[in-house]
Formats: sequence, structure tokens, C-alpha cells
Amino acid sequence: MPPESTSIILKEIMTALTQPNIGLLGLYGSSNANKENVVEKVTRRVERDGLFNVVVKTCVMKKPDLKRIQGELGNALGLQLHEKTLKERATRLCERVKMEDKILIILHDLHGQINLAKIGIPFGNDHKGCKILLVTENKEVLSHKMKTQIEFSVDEEPSSSGLIY
Repeated sequence: MPPESTSIILKEIMTALTQPNIGLLGLYGSSNANKENVVEKVTRRVERDGLFNVVVKTCVMKKPDLKRIQGELGNALGLQLHEKTLKERATRLCERVKMEDKILIILHDLHGQINLAKIGIPFGNDHKGCKILLVTENKEVLSHKMKTQIEFSVDEEPSSSGLIY
């Protein structure tokens, strides 16, 4: 991916992250290196600009282990989840996420639909300050299964990648 394309996608994502009506964003494409590069640049930029108080990331993987995902997100937020059930852990994680006014949660390597509430990730009306960036190879995962509000492609020309639904 040419550096100018990365810069354009980065700018489009940063613009979307500042929009109050956009909470669920997606980044997709076949090149893991390109996606990782964009995610790292987004992370550095939001930290530099103070756009979010906290940025947390975890890998979802092909067979999502919700307990592991909860644990990694909790650890990144300084929260130890000792509860046994997924529901109890989700409740505690959700409470902790809601303590942050502005938080960006990045979920890498998404292969299919995942229930954000079961993990403990509040979004939309539950927490307007929580933005979620989903990263996957397949656009269909984003637009049809996860119902993202905007998607960005690392495979296409940037002018056609940010599509709002």
C-alpha cells in the first residue's frame, strides 16, 4: 500500500472517530501488514491527539474465546476479572469501560459475528464515548454481520473505501 494511501485512510478513519453518530467502524482487506500498519498509525494518532482517554486492543481469532478476550481487555484497563461466568465478567468489564469518558476498543482478526454485549463492550446508546474499530479480511463480516456504520479498505483506492450506511 503506497504511503499516500495509508495517509488518506488514516485521515478518513480519524475523521470518522470524531463523528458523534459513528461508534462502530470497520477496517478490512487481504493484507494483514497493511491493516496492522493502519491500526498502529490510528493508535499513535489518537494517543498523540488525546482523542481518547484509553485505547485497548485484543485479537478475536477464528474461534473467539470470549473469556480470553474479556481478560485481555480487562487487563489493559487495569481490571482483574476473577468471576467465573461470562455474564458476570461481562458485567464487570462493561462497568469498567463505562468509567472511561472516551475509549477506543480495537478488535483484530474478526472472522464472523461476535456479540459485543456478551463480551462486556458497551456501545451506541449504552456508552456514546466508546468507539469500536473492528479489523477483518472480509467486508461482509463488517457490513452484514456486525452492521458497522462505516468501513475502510486497505485494498481499494482510499476515495472509495469509506462508505457510510
